[in-house]
Amino acid sequence: MKRLLLTVGMLLMGMGLVGGAAAALIPTSLLPLDQEVGTHTSAAGAVLGIGLMAAAVNPAANIGWVRAGILYGFVVLAFEAGAYFLWRASFHLGPVIFGLAFSLLLIATYPERKKLIPSARSSTRKSAVGTPASTPIKTSTPASVEQPEPKPQT
Repeated sequence: MKRLLLTVGMLLMGMGLVGGAAAALIPTSLLPLDQEVGTHTSAAGAVLGIGLMAAAVNPAANIGWVRAGILYGFVVLAFEAGAYFLWRASFHLGPVIFGLAFSLLLIATYPERKKLIPSARSSTRKSAVGTPASTPIKTSTPASVEQPEPKPQT
């Protein structure tokens, strides 16, 4: 049941983000500040939403997308709080509820919650090529393998 709820939650969160990205195109088309600095916020939201929907097929194999979905809720809260306290902008409760609700749903339904927070041990145990650091790399030829004899020169 948790697996189904995780998949449905990721799909709904992704659809909401893609829908919000599409809806955001209309009001900002007159004053596209994001495009002036070289980005496109609607495209960024759409990519996150599409990624979440694609990862919903197998969330355990796509933990990076699950982490991104969880992070989204906390980033939205930080943005809204920052805008409210720094610029006295109005606080929009809808995005905060949406973001935090789905973030908490992803946390609650992920099968192995301990894997959601990467440990420092797991990242230092592997080298850049994926060989565990404790496994020595053999550079010499084993004694059991015979070397071919050089051919006589004529």
